[in-house]
Formats: sequence, C-alpha cells, structure tokens
Amino acid sequence: MSRKRSGEEVAQESSGKGRGRRGRTGLVPQPRSERAAELEDEFADNPVVQELRRLDDEYLLLQELQRVERLVLDRKFAQRYAPILERRAQRLAGQGHIFEGHRVATGSIPGFWKTVLQNTDEFQEDIEEHDEVLLDYLRDIGHEYLDDLGLTGFKLILYFEPNPFFTNTELVKVYHTERKGDFIDQLDCVRIEAPKIGWKPGKNVTVELVLRKSKGAGKKKSKARREEVSRPSFFRTFFRNLGPDEEIPEEELEDMLDDEYEEDTQDLMDCLLDDDYQQAIALQHNIIPHAIRWFTGAACEDDEDEDDDDEEEEEEEEEGVADMLDDSAVEAAEEARRVASGASRSTPPSPGEARRSGGEGRRRGKGPPSVDGAEASGTPDKPSDCKAQ
Repeated sequence: MSRKRSGEEVAQESSGKGRGRRGRTGLVPQPRSERAAELEDEFADNPVVQELRRLDDEYLLLQELQRVERLVLDRKFAQRYAPILERRAQRLAGQGHIFEGHRVATGSIPGFWKTVLQNTDEFQEDIEEHDEVLLDYLRDIGHEYLDDLGLTGFKLILYFEPNPFFTNTELVKVYHTERKGDFIDQLDCVRIEAPKIGWKPGKNVTVELVLRKSKGAGKKKSKARREEVSRPSFFRTFFRNLGPDEEIPEEELEDMLDDEYEEDTQDLMDCLLDDDYQQAIALQHNIIPHAIRWFTGAACEDDEDEDDDDEEEEEEEEEGVADMLDDSAVEAAEEARRVASGASRSTPPSPGEARRSGGEGRRRGKGPPSVDGAEASGTPDKPSDCKAQ
C-alpha cells in the first residue's frame, strides 16, 4: 500500500521542487530518514511548527503515562483473573479415561480444548482428523508477557498430559513484537519461535507412511519401500518458526505453485507472521478467557445471515424457473390432455361398452359379428366411423 502524501509533498511536486518524489513517474522515493532530516531543516525556523511540536510532546508524555497506568491496572486484574482460571482447570480435570496407558486430559469434559479450538474461526480449518486424538491430551492453555510493559512480546503455553505421541508436557510458542513507530501506538510481530516437538517413534501425526517403488531396479521386480511424507496438521501449521531469517514453510510454497501465486517471498512471510499473530491475539484475549462459550457455541458467529442469503438465492432460482415455465405451462397442459385423450382411444372397450356398441350397430342396420369374427349381415363400416359412442 502506498504512503499517503502530505499536503507539503503535493505542493512541492506541483511547484517542481519535489526531491525524488514522482511516485509512479519513475524516480525512486528517498529513504524515510533522509526525507525526515530534510523536513526538520526546512521547518527549523517555523515558529508555528515548533509550537505544535511542543504540544505534541506533551501529548506523548500523557500517552505514555496512560500506557503505564493501564499496564498497572491490567496486572492488578490479571492477579484477580488467575484464581478463576485455576478453578476452571481443576473443575475440568476430573478422571479421564485411559488410552494406550495414558490418562486423557479434562476428564470432566473429555476433549474440551479440542472442541473449543474447533469451534473458532481461527483454528477450525487447521485441525485435521488425525490431530483430534492428540488434542484430547491438551489440559490447558495459558500466556505470559516477556517484559513488564508487554512491549517485546508474549508466549503461549499449551499444557499436555503425558501421552503416547510426544515427550513434551508443555509446548511454548514465543511471539516477539516491536513498536511500529514512535508516533504509532501499535505492536508488530517480527519473529515467532516454535518449540521442537519430541515425537515418539511412529507417532508423528504431521507425517504419514506411503509405499513407493524403488527406482533403478531394471527388469527385476522392484520392492516397495516405506517413506514418510508430510501431511496437513495443526501441529505442523501452528508450531513453525517464522521471521525474516526463516525459510518459507514447504506447504506454503506448494500453495504458491498451485495458485500461481507470484508475490515476493518476503511479502508472503509478512502475511504468515501477521496471520499467526492474529491467531495468538484471538487466543490470548478472547478464546482462553471465555473458553466455555466457545465450547458450547455461544461465542460462535451466527450463521443466520448466511442462511438468509441462501434462502434468497433459492427463492430467486425458483422465481426464475417459474418464469421459464409460465410461457409453456398452457402448452404443456394441453399436450398432457392430448396424450391422455389418445391413451383413452387406444384402450380396448370393456364388455359392457362392446355390448352397447353392438346394440347401437344393430340399430344402424349392422348385424352382430359371427363366431369367427366375420360380419353376419350389413355393410362394414369404414375404420374412421368406428368410434366409441
């Protein structure tokens, strides 16, 4: 996204005094620090600008005071939140069932955290069927700040019961953040550190074993060999290192090729960082505190709007079909009546109808048919005159 130009830059360009700022006309914009230095020199003797800067300095000091007081208030309430969350964890613990010699977590509500994550927009598409049995061992989720002011980042902690899949009892994911600028009250995530998972032999849910034929066997019958290949998994997508010094994950590169995505890899890494950071923020501020609301579905987005849209589309389709049928409805009805009429003509007469027809024929001077089907007397009628009366 291009930076919005200030009124001063527009004025410089219109007067022909702009320095290296022709936007799309060809000249490369100057570095931000160089432009800032030039502007400082230009306004050094402007009394109005200097006065406005002093006012802004006062505002910045007050803003910093607000940030500190807000931090103190947050810490105060965090101490009051903690016992509530601890009681929740104790209530969930219960007595879980045993699976492969290990007791699953949240015995009072088995699979509690698995269901919570599956009911959120942020995580529901990341959890695969083969992840579910492992998430049954997820006991709790917490978070901690890296510094007192909460400016350098935080860590998410996923607590697991001992399980048959990996040796970790905690998976700690660290988010490193920085202030976007002195005058922008916003934190950007610049790096994510994911833990190394100690998978037990044959229990890594992020891979699957496939049979592949050995190459170069010539005419001899080649033997199939087992090979591990990666597959989609919550434990692959959520636990990966991201940042400017990290490689683009393999699965993301495959998506780029499939979608013919031609964006720069650094831009892609920035997008991955931001998406992951937004997941963590939602987990930290919304999902963890109100987990029971996500479990029951009370916090899930209402699908009524989508249902209304679907109903409107169905009604429009039905109206369109009705319009198409209106022009041919009468013709179709008439055709149906003609078919029905033809079917009735081709139906053999019942015995009673035959007798009535025979009697009527005798009144017209025709004799009854003989036993062998020949006319006894009278002149045979033309086929076109043989209609049921």
